[in-house]
Formats: sequence, structure tokens, C-alpha cells
Amino acid sequence: MKTRINQSKKGKSILVTFHEGFSTYTITVPMPYAILFFSEGLHSALTTLLQSSDLQVLLGDQDAQKAEIQDHLKHSLKLFESFLKLSGR
Repeated sequence: MKTRINQSKKGKSILVTFHEGFSTYTITVPMPYAILFFSEGLHSALTTLLQSSDLQVLLGDQDAQKAEIQDHLKHSLKLFESFLKLSGR
């Protein structure tokens, strides 16, 4: 399964598209629920990773993927910190 995440045309939601074989599904997730939803998903995924040595070995062998994940996380945290500065925390 492959996924793609894009901003909607009006910028008020994100579009999550799933490509599975010959089928394609797109789900619209409104903001700011999207941020909460994906942050909860990230928290659950990282908790699961730390609890599973099998998953750690699987991800540990994929240096390029680890680097890509780290870059996404760093960039996301910088963007959220910028938002917090603008909104006055």
C-alpha cells in the first residue's frame, strides 16, 4: 500500500490518498483535527516501535528510511514551534 498526503485546494484540510493495487481511496481530514490525529498516530507508532524488538531490527536495517523519518520529524517540530511562537503558547 502506498499513501500520499496533500493539502486541500482551500488549505482547510488535508487529503490522505491510499493506493492499494488497482484501488485508490481519498479521505479528507479537516484541520486542526489532522494535526491531533497524526500526532496521536505518531505517538502510538513510536510507542509500539520501542516495545517491539522485531520492529526495531526491521527499521534499524533501513538507514535511508530512518534518516527520512528523522528529517520529517525535525522539520515538523520546527514548524510547530513556529506556530506556538505566533500563537503565544
